[in-house]
Amino acid sequence: MILSHQKNSSMPNNLNFELLLKQNAKFTIVLGSGFYRHFLGQDSILSSWELLLQKLNPRTKLTGEYHLDFEKIIESKKTPCEDSSKTEERLLECVKKILQTEQERVLENCTSCYPIDIFNPKYVSDVISLNFDELPELLLKRREGVKLGKFNNNSSFKESSKDSYSFLTSRYKTADFGKDGKINFWHPHGVIGNKKSIILGLHKYSHMLETSIRLRNSHMKLKRKNEFDLTWYQALLNNPVIILGAGMSSTEWDLWFALTSRNRANGDKQPIFQMRECECKTDAQHEWFEPLFTGMDFNQQWKELEKLFKV
Repeated sequence: MILSHQKNSSMPNNLNFELLLKQNAKFTIVLGSGFYRHFLGQDSILSSWELLLQKLNPRTKLTGEYHLDFEKIIESKKTPCEDSSKTEERLLECVKKILQTEQERVLENCTSCYPIDIFNPKYVSDVISLNFDELPELLLKRREGVKLGKFNNNSSFKESSKDSYSFLTSRYKTADFGKDGKINFWHPHGVIGNKKSIILGLHKYSHMLETSIRLRNSHMKLKRKNEFDLTWYQALLNNPVIILGAGMSSTEWDLWFALTSRNRANGDKQPIFQMRECECKTDAQHEWFEPLFTGMDFNQQWKELEKLFKV
């Protein structure tokens, strides 16, 4: 069916992507906030970091470097009686409540236009979400025959404290589609169900890079023993990757560390595709990724991907 669809489509696909589909490859999807612009538009907090930060302090002048902007908001909201870490904790509680409210609104009113068909276990084994919400998992849970598990950490890379970033970044939820397969959902930057897991400021991002290095070292140690570990790093390292709605700025240190480590380790590296309108390679980032589709705007690309991945 897929081959027939591609043959009749007037919209050209990346030939490497077509080949992997024919081979029934399993992809890892990296999901960013731009994913929500497709069906919620620009005015939802889920699709705009700028709107989220403005909710915390409308007076803060945002620069687009949102990790630094959040640090400025922490300082602006700090009271004489508390240190910065306490202020950050208070602000993250606000982030949690704001996003939970929006998530509930979308679940109640906007589910019909959500491109849920792209989460097909026939083609996708893992989703690494850079967002704090759990909309994809919660929508899949509503489907007949799909069971959503609780957060698990079955890797050998564990910490004694379940509040540590090292432990939280290794957790995942599994959507079980029965005989059709499973998809693991990872939230390395945190999830609104646990405010301690949310990584928004620059200080926490530095811990994130430290954990990524430890994940790599753990992976290399196990690899020498021909053993396997279940982490988001592993899912990003071995599978062909599709980046959806993520601009992949240079501040995404953990992902860039994983991707560059992958390129160093894999002589026959799997391709990394990115959904984007610009097919040029004029900026440094585009040299790392292939365009997922060519000759299409974003709306056409979303429709094409839904057709290809439809259950």
